[in-house]
Amino acid sequence: MATPDIATGTATGLMAFMDFMIAKGYGTAGSINPWKSAAKNVFTVVEGDEFGELDVRTFDVDEYLGRFENRAMGKYTADSLAAYRSRFRKAIDAYRSYLADPNWRPAVKASARRPVTENGSKSKVPRGSEAASDPSPAPLPPASPALIAYPFPLKSGQLAQLHLPTQLDRDDADRLTNFIRALVFDQPRQLPSGGSDGE
Repeated sequence: MATPDIATGTATGLMAFMDFMIAKGYGTAGSINPWKSAAKNVFTVVEGDEFGELDVRTFDVDEYLGRFENRAMGKYTADSLAAYRSRFRKAIDAYRSYLADPNWRPAVKASARRPVTENGSKSKVPRGSEAASDPSPAPLPPASPALIAYPFPLKSGQLAQLHLPTQLDRDDADRLTNFIRALVFDQPRQLPSGGSDGE
């Protein structure tokens, strides 16, 4: 059962929420504790040690991180600041989602299920045919610790993730842009009704 602190919408509630996620198995300590550590450091730099009552439900995350970076100028490397920014944002987004819906759970991909026959037993799928019949993509391997996962909302409402290094060369950025453009599938343009190529 969640502790009362979680529902307060404060920085203290955020810390309790991350402990709650680990306790419930919604994330590993190795994945959640960096969020918690980053959030605590950001709050401490901006607010001081007495940050617990700060309301985190509606403040502008970008503006707040800007204040953090201004106050932390010279204390952290560019890589560290990028990591703090990413982890702090993930912690706030997850907590706000939970506050909006206490039944919220982190998205977990369901495993593919084999079709069931008339007698209730699972049918055997020929090896190699599962990929053709299952429309869901194969899970991606976990990102390297040297990479940061950047969420990217798509127009369709889906959320893509880009796993990129903390420092990206301009040449690599240009190549990545060209690669993504090459993936675009444009629908063929329709001719006006009643017309044809020969008219």
